[in-house]
Parts: sequence; C-alpha cells; structure tokens
Amino acid sequence: MPIFLTGPRGVGKSTALAKALADFGPGVRGLVTRFDAPREVREKGLYLLPWGASDPVFGILSARVGGGRPQAYPEAFDGEGVRLLRSASEDPACRLIVVDELGFLESEALSFRAEVLRLLKGPKPVAGVVREGLGAWGDAPLGEVWTVTEENRDELALRLEERLRAACNLPRAPV
Repeated sequence: MPIFLTGPRGVGKSTALAKALADFGPGVRGLVTRFDAPREVREKGLYLLPWGASDPVFGILSARVGGGRPQAYPEAFDGEGVRLLRSASEDPACRLIVVDELGFLESEALSFRAEVLRLLKGPKPVAGVVREGLGAWGDAPLGEVWTVTEENRDELALRLEERLRAACNLPRAPV
C-alpha cells in the first residue's frame, strides 16, 4: 500500500521521508525535487533528480517559481520523471519506489501522472510526499496519506520506517 506524507510547506515532510529511508541502502529508487536556491530566495528553479541526489546540477529543470505564477515544464515530468519512475519499477534490485514530491506543477504532465498511477497499483511499495491539499492529486488513489507536523515528524519518521521495512520484507532496524 502506498504511503504519502503531507503537511504545511517547510514542516519537514521530505526530511521525515529521508530519515525513514536513511538505512534502506541502494534498493530505494525514484525521484526527488530540489530547488536551485535556498527557501528565502524568491525566484528559483525546481529540478527533478534521481532519489538520493541533492545537487540540482544532476537534474532536469521542471519549473520556475517566484515573481508571479509558477511556470511548470510538463515535458520534464513526462520525460525525465517518467524515465526515473519506470527505471525504478523495472529494476529487480529496487525494493521501494520514492516520489518526492507530487503537487500541482505536474497537472499537465499526462504521461507522468499515468506512470505514477500505474506504480500505485503495482507490486512494489511506493512512498512519497504530496503537497498539502493534494494539489493536482486530490482524486488519485494515493493509499495512506499521513499529515506531518512539527510535533509528530520525528515519531512519524520512525513509524514510516517500520511500515516500509515491513512492506519491503526488510528486518527491523537495530535499536
């Protein structure tokens, strides 16, 4: 069953997901989005990267934000986003697929949306982050959606790790 984290911007959704998956090793694949500038910088680019990467130089520009309405590039989601997700689903060594994060920017990326929906019904566990209010994903079968708060994010990361270890048939983490 897929599990997605949601909550207010900046509350630590992606951090909780990364903390939960810190000891999973190379069997985790998928995608992550990262800005090319700190949060306080108004205008910046949003890049699609392979899960585990953090430097936007290794990604594909998927949107520009700031200075008005965000400009999404659906072709980035439909190209690189689909490639990353399909590669994860077809890799026999991949035990868990990560999608960090889903929101409104990919609303016109129809191939990407179809690929995410296909994965949600597939045999491999899926975990991710979805924009608060679900963005363009309000009608998608996302499975369980857990709300992250400042008060629960550390405990929630531990709970998520435990659930995902069970879903991936991994032993419990050493205490």
